[in-house]
Amino acid sequence: MDSGDAHGHTPQTQISQSFAGRRPVQIRLEKFDYIEGQHRYCVLNLSQTLFGEWCVEQTNGPLGEAGGQQRRSYYTSQETALAAAETYRDRQIKRGFVPIPVQLGLF
Repeated sequence: MDSGDAHGHTPQTQISQSFAGRRPVQIRLEKFDYIEGQHRYCVLNLSQTLFGEWCVEQTNGPLGEAGGQQRRSYYTSQETALAAAETYRDRQIKRGFVPIPVQLGLF
């Protein structure tokens, strides 16, 4: 281990460990309004682009039907992108949406 440090880590494993906190974040929200017959979903996706920017992707529309909208916003830092995603999530929760658990580790 001539290229590693005292703990036996190679530079490649040190680089991959430094990005451990930069995993994509996905939040799925759903709203069921039985009185008006509306069943809607909203997905927030926070990921880093190839150019180092952070992208907040908002996708929403009716459940089980065609249609929907998709909007992307780009930020220079992860903190501002996360704050924007949390603001949008809180706004949707106030409108009656409920967070649904999503497992990203399976892919």
